[in-house]
Amino acid sequence: MKRFVITLALLLFSVVTRATAENIIVGDKLPDMRVHAWLMDLQPDKADYTCILFYHSESELCKQSLRQIKRLVKANAPHFNMIIITKEDYASAGVSLTEHLADNIGVAFDDKGRTFRYFGVKFIPFCVVCDSKNRAVWCGNGASLNQAVISKILTIKKR
Repeated sequence: MKRFVITLALLLFSVVTRATAENIIVGDKLPDMRVHAWLMDLQPDKADYTCILFYHSESELCKQSLRQIKRLVKANAPHFNMIIITKEDYASAGVSLTEHLADNIGVAFDDKGRTFRYFGVKFIPFCVVCDSKNRAVWCGNGASLNQAVISKILTIKKR
């Protein structure tokens, strides 16, 4: 009986933990982004698909994801763009992120961590690809996003 109670408690705990850690479901509408500023007041051009990268400039994994996604944005423009969103201070992060600005790449500064909370982001790097109707079509670590995945996503749009 004791084993049963412990097993049941662990099972319930894992379900609750999983439910709070995964707010993004592919196909569902994404929560609104709450940003207090755009770097240099520049937002990316509209595209069929947008990658929202949750980022911190001191994370090597975030830098790796950013490099990977930038290559994909460049290869698939104008159908694919990126928003880098950070909770960092505008003055400190803005300097390091300015080099990434482009017509199809923008940097947004999260409003008191609201966007991170609304999206349920607990670990970075994390990114979400959404369509023009703001529905999630892919989510995960940006370093694992590759041209094969993007090609499948863009093929869906053509149907």
